[in-house]
Amino acid sequence: TMDCTLEMCSYEVAESTSLKYQVNVLEGTLSMEVIHDGESWLGLAFSEDGGMINSQAVIGLPEENTVQKFNLGGKEIAAIELMEQQSLTDASIQIVDGQTIMKFTKLLDEDGEIEILSGPGGMKNIMLFAHGSGLALGYHGPDARVKFELTL
Repeated sequence: TMDCTLEMCSYEVAESTSLKYQVNVLEGTLSMEVIHDGESWLGLAFSEDGGMINSQAVIGLPEENTVQKFNLGGKEIAAIELMEQQSLTDASIQIVDGQTIMKFTKLLDEDGEIEILSGPGGMKNIMLFAHGSGLALGYHGPDARVKFELTL
């Protein structure tokens, strides 16, 4: 198996979406790159129970050129709240040749946030991925979301 602390590992989230990731042990961070076939907003969330509500998402909006952290308080757009602490680094979203590519580096352990588990012990992180039907943030639809588990 690959050592995801030494090199980028990859995970096939869905037929049209792949994820590359690497744990930066000394910095205590996780670098991620989402590559999606299509032009849309992208969301990658960390969840404690596999549900969207009360999970914490990194959402990339290509039109606004922003990649930011949000609290998902509910399923309606008004319940998706920008988090006070915006601590992502190396964050970008761009559309290249019909693909949307979102990159960011996030701290594994932040106050008041779901901890990202890594290291020996093989603990799983419950992850959610969603994408829009277009560039503006809106309902992702039932076929544009995936739940998966990632061991870092």
